[in-house]
Amino acid sequence: MTTLLSTIVITSVISFPVFSENSHDHSDKSQGADSGMMMGMMNHDQMMAMHDHMKKMHTMMSEIKTETDPEKRKKLMDEHMQAMQDGMQMMNKGMPEKMDMMKRMEMMEERMGMMQMMMGQMMDHELETKKSPVHKHKK
Repeated sequence: MTTLLSTIVITSVISFPVFSENSHDHSDKSQGADSGMMMGMMNHDQMMAMHDHMKKMHTMMSEIKTETDPEKRKKLMDEHMQAMQDGMQMMNKGMPEKMDMMKRMEMMEERMGMMQMMMGQMMDHELETKKSPVHKHKK
């Protein structure tokens, strides 16, 4: 009898952390992936705006790579630089003051992904700048 009682007590003590794993979770379970603080920092509309902005920047870079007129190319490069700066400002907006650890980690992962895309755009921009500098002929 004491062996059975000891086994029950030990089993309940060992299994207690398993049952209480989510008992201290204060996050709002009613917020799904489609609402609230999506990916920890942006709501759905902000995320879609950033996605559209990145597509626009990729399109601009494609146009830069195919443009042969130096003046038009310079204008496209200037527009692309402004778009990169606008993208950085978009990423800095909407930072919540308080968030739990998981949301903070999700935010950092998403931010790192966006930063990586922006760095790729900057590298392409720099490469295209060096490729054919704008020069003017003397008359």
